[in-house]
Amino acid sequence: MDLIDTPNPNAKKVVVDLSSPEDKELGEKLSNEISEIYGVSSIFLGPGFVTIIKDENTEWDSINQDIINIFDKL
Repeated sequence: MDLIDTPNPNAKKVVVDLSSPEDKELGEKLSNEISEIYGVSSIFLGPGFVTIIKDENTEWDSINQDIINIFDKL
């Protein structure tokens, strides 16, 4: 699992397939868990990806591992 840079320095993307009906629950769980990380301001679930947006005052280095840990539990 990789956090992929985007043109927005406050956003990173994770490629993950959430296209099946069963994946809706997984997407909701991911969204809930990631949004609890201090410094994350929003999450966008798209077809085949999740975009995580952080607060401007938060450094990616301080939240990367927390995000990775959540995806590793999948």
